Formats: sequence, C-alpha cells, structure tokens
Amino acid sequence: ATVRARLREVARAVMAGRYNVLLQGPTSAGKTSLVEYLARATGNRCVRINNHDHTDLQDYMGGYVSDAQGRLVFQEGAL
Repeated sequence: ATVRARLREVARAVMAGRYNVLLQGPTSAGKTSLVEYLARATGNRCVRINNHDHTDLQDYMGGYVSDAQGRLVFQEGAL
C-alpha cells in the first residue's frame, strides 16, 4: 500500500475514536512521522515517549520524587 493509503487507514481508525491504535513496524519505518503529521494536520499536540524495559506508569502519569531539600513533591509525567 502507498503512504497515502496507510495515512488514510490510520486517520480513519483514529477519527472513529472507539479504540486505541497501535502502530507496529521496524525502526525508521515512519510511524512517528505519520503520527506527528496527523497531529499537526488536526491541530493536536503529539507527545512522544520512548518505551524501554524499565518504563512504568510514573513515566506517563507522574509520581512523587525527592526535591533538593529531601521533601516529597509530585513531578508531572509526560501525559
């Protein structure tokens, strides 16, 4: 399929809004570029998070960490 056809497929799935969309593919296949393009085209913000073996919920939502004085403060996550 062409890039334009794939873009249409992903846009249609996202616009339906009923399900989450998972893009899979090899490194440098254009997944991130496609999502960034769709976000710009629709006026949305795109937040990129690189997952790894140690990614957990705090990376997304935030959590409590110690500040310079040793107090626990909430640090916002990426989302």
